[in-house]
Amino acid sequence: MEIPVKKLRNGFAMPAYGFGTWQMGGRERRDTENDDEADIAAMRAAMDRGVTAFDTAEIYAEGYSETLLGKAIAGRDRARLLISSKASAAHMRYDDILAACEASLARVGTEYFDLYLLHRHVPDVPLQESMRALDTLVARGLVRAIGVCNFSTASLAEARAKASNPIVYNQVHYNLEFRECEADGLLRYCEDNDVLLAAWRPVQKGLILEDPPKIVYDLAEKYGKSYAQIALNWLVSQRNVVTLSKTRHVGHLEENLGALGWTMDAEDIELLRSGYPDRRFVSDVVPLG
Repeated sequence: MEIPVKKLRNGFAMPAYGFGTWQMGGRERRDTENDDEADIAAMRAAMDRGVTAFDTAEIYAEGYSETLLGKAIAGRDRARLLISSKASAAHMRYDDILAACEASLARVGTEYFDLYLLHRHVPDVPLQESMRALDTLVARGLVRAIGVCNFSTASLAEARAKASNPIVYNQVHYNLEFRECEADGLLRYCEDNDVLLAAWRPVQKGLILEDPPKIVYDLAEKYGKSYAQIALNWLVSQRNVVTLSKTRHVGHLEENLGALGWTMDAEDIELLRSGYPDRRFVSDVVPLG
């Protein structure tokens, strides 16, 4: 299928749905007993169904997730793919970011990243230094666009002020249950300042789907969609929001893709925003990196 694309005023474009590689090949460390072929097959199945955006990071499985992604895209048309990776919190200094990016490029086996991110804000490293490194990567042609991950509104605003290139993307924990980016004002800030907000963990590892509240049940009935499709579409129906998810199961992938190509009514978006029970305004996750 053709994944819908969201385009910013600055020209950057991103598919509304992407494939995340967290826990592929291991968690923080590589799992030598991991079923690598299953991970590679899952990524190839996603590409076969039209998914073009793939997100990874140097800290995922000690870089092995990047290696698996490289194996998955081998022989594919690189120009059709949008690949992003991230520098870890341990590598926020100027020279460290440059070295981290080059090492990640080598593991993926690509000459450039479409998008390169800082995995999280590290207060003891001046953001000006980190942004200068990202700008250098763009100038050298190793990175085409830059962004951040797990940044608050204040940190994102500072990063934008310190970078020569536009910050086009902030990847954060956001779903029907976890609303920290709404409480912080981050969602509105991204809308107002031409930044895509990428929601990771969009169905909270499936927990949102186990016993959905009546409001989700009613909307699933209204639209003729599954609970997962309602949760995902609620995200991508918002103007500057995209999402990414990982699954090894083709059936789950195809269900996720069924959340695309239609738009929830504006009143239903706001109904879920204000009426979803037990919303949480602080993330339950300590960001990696």
